[in-house]
Amino acid sequence: MKYFTWAKSLFIIAEDKAGPTCLALLMIVLGIQVFGRALGWGVHVTWTDEAARFLFVWSVFLSLPLAAKRGALVHIKLSEKLWPGPLKKFMPRLAGMLWSLTALFLAVISLVNIKAHQAFPQLTPILGLDQNHLFMVIPISFLMVFIRGLAASWPTKTN
Repeated sequence: MKYFTWAKSLFIIAEDKAGPTCLALLMIVLGIQVFGRALGWGVHVTWTDEAARFLFVWSVFLSLPLAAKRGALVHIKLSEKLWPGPLKKFMPRLAGMLWSLTALFLAVISLVNIKAHQAFPQLTPILGLDQNHLFMVIPISFLMVFIRGLAASWPTKTN
């Protein structure tokens, strides 16, 4: 039980801090780029273009679990008034489960895609990083959304 609470607290920290941290790093990198060009430091900081591109992708995908936690994902809201009796409480839970399954499907598809590209790794032109490692953020974020969706739609004593 101790490991479960430790993993849960680590998950919550990652969920809350990963996306905003990447966004803050993106702002710092773009600031270096803008001030380097505006002030004419005489050195074109080439790595900032590539780092900004990947930090943008990471900030978007790592913000997905936070949006799922806050209920801010774009979705079709099922009207509870249309459903009779006991289905009123069940349909939002079903919609959450369907969204969770969609996130799991996207995580698996992205893992399959990354696995297919491992035979021929591509390095980024300037930083020389393996793109498979950089794009691992996609399955990670969708797995986090899947876990969040399961936690939200799992029946508890309070809901």
